[in-house]
Amino acid sequence: MEHAAANRWWNIWLESDSNSALRIFSNPSLVPILLRNNRWYNARSLGVQIISSHIFREGNYCADRLANRGHLIQRSVWLASLPTELHLDFFRDRVGLPNYRFP
Repeated sequence: MEHAAANRWWNIWLESDSNSALRIFSNPSLVPILLRNNRWYNARSLGVQIISSHIFREGNYCADRLANRGHLIQRSVWLASLPTELHLDFFRDRVGLPNYRFP
């Protein structure tokens, strides 16, 4: 939300495969007590409007791969364009082709 406000993006659509992560935007009391801090409350007061929706990870494989990649990073990263290795996944998501995870 801080990054969105800094870029004057006042309306954000957040899509996630985690219902519990989405619920905190409609009910902030669900945020675990150890994660509640001034930064969380300040971010909520920046004026960014958030619409959230649930999607299964098979419905947005590109975002799922980015999230998995993010687990390996210890700092903030901003990607201004889609990484080359995700072009095919992005195309498959865009045209509605599923990507199933098989063990």
